[in-house]
Amino acid sequence: MNLRSLAGYGLVCAVLLLGGCDSGRKAPAKVAVRVINLAPSYSQLGFRREQTQVENLAFKGGLENLTYDVDTYDFYVNTSPLDASIALQTWTFAPPLKENNSYTFVLTEAAGDVVPVVLESPTPPAADGQFVVLHAAENVPAVDLYLERPGVGIGGATPRGSLSFQGQLAPRTIASGEYELWLTAAGNPANVLFASGTFTLPAGAAAALVITPEGNSGTAAFSVTLLQAGSASLYDRNATAEMRVINGAADGAARDIAIGGAFTPPLFSAASFATPTPYASVPVAASTQITVTPVGNQGVFELDQAFSAFANTRQTFLFSGAAGALLPVFAIEDGRHIRNEARIRFWTAASQFNPGFLDFLLTARGADQALQPADAILGAPGASSQLSFPPGDYDIYVRTDTGAIASGPTPVHMDAGGLYGVLAVNGPDSATVNLVLLDDFP
Repeated sequence: MNLRSLAGYGLVCAVLLLGGCDSGRKAPAKVAVRVINLAPSYSQLGFRREQTQVENLAFKGGLENLTYDVDTYDFYVNTSPLDASIALQTWTFAPPLKENNSYTFVLTEAAGDVVPVVLESPTPPAADGQFVVLHAAENVPAVDLYLERPGVGIGGATPRGSLSFQGQLAPRTIASGEYELWLTAAGNPANVLFASGTFTLPAGAAAALVITPEGNSGTAAFSVTLLQAGSASLYDRNATAEMRVINGAADGAARDIAIGGAFTPPLFSAASFATPTPYASVPVAASTQITVTPVGNQGVFELDQAFSAFANTRQTFLFSGAAGALLPVFAIEDGRHIRNEARIRFWTAASQFNPGFLDFLLTARGADQALQPADAILGAPGASSQLSFPPGDYDIYVRTDTGAIASGPTPVHMDAGGLYGVLAVNGPDSATVNLVLLDDFP
């Protein structure tokens, strides 16, 4: 055999040897991961694994069904400030992901910083449920946790465990089915802080229960986030709903506002023009009637409207239009104070422009409004969403749908964490509006 033949023979052997090794390799095991943002002071947080694309998560927003190879990775969480001059804050964590486990990454908040917490759950038995618990609410004291069948209550029951802020209860196996969750002050079962409605822990599923700060997003100080196939917020069974009213009637006269036909006394008596009332409790219900009448005249319904009020919500009810023919708009309020952001909502009760719309816009102080598109386009009564801007100095303009300036520039300053409102009402003539500055504006 010549040298060339020997070389070819060696190459074939090497290829066969490599092929044999590859065919015997075992693919790495996979683990399931979910991520959720439960840091209320951030409008959104960016999440990524090493050099992958950033996913932006709103408060209570998450990622489901992530699948990674068993390994140790660097994960990154960062802020998303509106102002490019503000440096990004970044937090990192690197948990080892182990075979036969699933993971929940909870982005919690402590003293204004984001603290990622990793919950690790082994594969649950096929016939049973499983749960792990995290206390992520800085404003809630240490608690005892009870998990009982519906209707049983906690009298004489033994808590499943106790935990304080950032504490965890290790995964527990439990019979699958329906349960109610109770939280009491640690060591004091008579002091009930939270009692949920009924929810299900299905067989063969790893659930996570996270005590969650609401951050003034609604009426409750905290909720419990249930993470299994998706996420849901559990609220105390006695959680309330609240409403405030803005009277935008074109005649500028005060109005009475009643709920469910209760006029003695009404919910709000003699609500003044263009001045938000305080928040007041309203029934938690899918449909309740709200009625607007002239002051002291319950026989004249100027507006009789059904509305919905859900647990742990606050909303504003604005009405506008001619006397005797008022029209409504409702807006859910999120009262969270967001770091490095100011938030503003535009309202209009300027019914003299109906039919037609008004453009609302914020410009940098002294900028040309003609070069900027509208931030909101509204007909009366109307409400924009809560819009986020970097803190700073601005001018407010209102334009008609022909582009004519109906108001402005109105100089304003907005602080980080502030909540602001701007209400347009009919002006002194048919071409202009007056602006009323609301909420955190001085």
